[in-house]
Amino acid sequence: MGSPLQKILPGRGDKKGKGYWVKLAAVALVSASWGSLLFDIPLRFPRIWFPFTAVVIVYCGVLHQLSKRREHAIEFLYSIIVMSAGAISYFGLPWLQLAYFPFIIALTHSYGLKVIIPLSVLVPFTELRAFVVTRENIAWQAAFSLFLIVTAAVASFMFTRLRSERERAAAELERIRTSAFDRTQDTEMESFGSDEIITHYFASRIKADEEIRELLAAVSHAVVAESAHFFELNGDAYRLRSSTDEKGKVTVTGKGMLAACLRERKPFLSGEVNERSEVVGYLKDIRITSIIVMPVMEGSTPVGLLTVDSSRFHAFHEPEEKTVQMFSVQVAKILERERIYTFVKHDITAHRIIKEFSSGLAASIQYDVVVQKLCDSAKQAFSAEPYFFEHAGQGFQVKHFPGGITGDQKIDFGGTIIELAIGNRHKEYVSDVRQYGMRIFPQQFRPSVSRSVIAVPLFYEGGLVGVFGMVSDRREFLDSRQISLVELMCNQAAISIANARMHAEIERMATTDGLTGLLNHRIFQEKMTDELKRSERYSTPVSLLLTDIDHFKRVNDTYGHPVGDIVLRGVAGILKREIRDIDIAARYGGEEFAVILPETDGAGAKIIAERLRNAIKAEIFAADAKTLTVTTSIGIATAPSDAKAKEELIERADQALYHAKHNGRDQSVSWSAGR
Repeated sequence: MGSPLQKILPGRGDKKGKGYWVKLAAVALVSASWGSLLFDIPLRFPRIWFPFTAVVIVYCGVLHQLSKRREHAIEFLYSIIVMSAGAISYFGLPWLQLAYFPFIIALTHSYGLKVIIPLSVLVPFTELRAFVVTRENIAWQAAFSLFLIVTAAVASFMFTRLRSERERAAAELERIRTSAFDRTQDTEMESFGSDEIITHYFASRIKADEEIRELLAAVSHAVVAESAHFFELNGDAYRLRSSTDEKGKVTVTGKGMLAACLRERKPFLSGEVNERSEVVGYLKDIRITSIIVMPVMEGSTPVGLLTVDSSRFHAFHEPEEKTVQMFSVQVAKILERERIYTFVKHDITAHRIIKEFSSGLAASIQYDVVVQKLCDSAKQAFSAEPYFFEHAGQGFQVKHFPGGITGDQKIDFGGTIIELAIGNRHKEYVSDVRQYGMRIFPQQFRPSVSRSVIAVPLFYEGGLVGVFGMVSDRREFLDSRQISLVELMCNQAAISIANARMHAEIERMATTDGLTGLLNHRIFQEKMTDELKRSERYSTPVSLLLTDIDHFKRVNDTYGHPVGDIVLRGVAGILKREIRDIDIAARYGGEEFAVILPETDGAGAKIIAERLRNAIKAEIFAADAKTLTVTTSIGIATAPSDAKAKEELIERADQALYHAKHNGRDQSVSWSAGR
């Protein structure tokens, strides 16, 4: 039964009990490292805290890697976050907290909701000192924490959906591959690997031609014919594939006995061909007097014609006809085996392409890259021209179309197959456009090839993402299996496109000012550094404008902050409208704006500054039946003439701005002129 102590502490000393104490030690170490943040230990004792936390990370990381079920993930990941929080506090760089967003999103690729959600909830606790002790930026910290948790939940959900779709895709492709192998077993083909099957396909094509020639020689000898031919059906016509005659001695004319035999699906026997009243369907260098035409059938479908001919009258009779029929059955078997190898080749090729497509999507977070991968993979897999229309807002924009048609012109899909596909929320496939009454595309889109077409609307969580499709100059260019693969690719692409849009939105929020839409101060600093490096590398000038709205506090006090926001947005819009494409505008802070002017000297910067000042001065701002105008003061500094280092250049521009504001306002002043 055991002692009372053993009942209270079961398993103590066995593997399960040891695991408990190991986990408890990890939690205790991480808690100690985190708790020290409350007492500002990273700043007070950095030489002790950072090595201790590094040891905690290594300890938890080793436990995480050695555990069979990937346990201790939260302890390991949170210890890294605690180290990051200590580093942010030590170096005084609070904006680095934004790095938690890409870090959490990246983790969703490898960890599930059971790890990501608790971890995102724990991240804000690293800033608990701001809430409890200093009480600084509480609103900002609360908003940051909320958005981080929401981002983690959304990213985890999307990656979970993506993994689920990939697993479904793998299962579907495995089913297709298994089906292809099952078909080959009916023709006594052994099980090969993917590369071997494709190689074997080409070999089988050559072997099929050899076997057909051997059969033609055998039937010609069996019925004492001068020659034997096999005509393969190609659409509504037929072509000579193999013959016992030398190449070039047989000319296909069409129609005649061969066409009638295909149409009626019955054999034709004539012992006395009258050239004046009947046409055989092909010509030779000698006269054809006797002939047997036998349809080659796969089930009830004709796939070709087997013929034997002779220049002798009444050379063939009923026994010879039965012999030719027997040989036609063998030809049909050869063609069936060849067709199966063709299916296998297409399935394996499509399997490989879509597998590469699926793998590539997981690593793609750029919208244009995802769309291009979809179009390239579809073109490679199905030998057709792809197109993609993006749905944004209330309209569509063409992102990919045969012939390179792109742009954001208004598109009206009324009365087209695309409108039908969107309305039915289902794919639409037209195997032969010539027999279809509805228009395929709007008038401005006319692909050079469009015998058959497919349109597939892409939906994600009920919302329309876009429309993908393909056009081909071939009739019935897709079969039912291939249509399923197209829909599978579109389902995967819809998820990746939605993921790319979310990533773009997060990136936009991290790099732009929410009120004005201009670059924020952090990105301005990075761009300024880049342009100064470029200026030094190519020995070209770069100028900086610092713009301040005159008496902006008076605007807020008189009209209210909402009107002040309208003015800020209006000034930002004027800056974006008036500057060149190579120039960079940013919100520097408050009512101040910055404009970087690459390859521009002081004189050129003065001209641009005056143009901006006059444009802002001429603008009339309206809000709630009130109108007002504002003026601006602009400070100008140029590198390398005024300063070489970034901090010095900004300081010189700020000094010039100060000079402009304290000497009358509504003017632009260069630092060199204001000294």
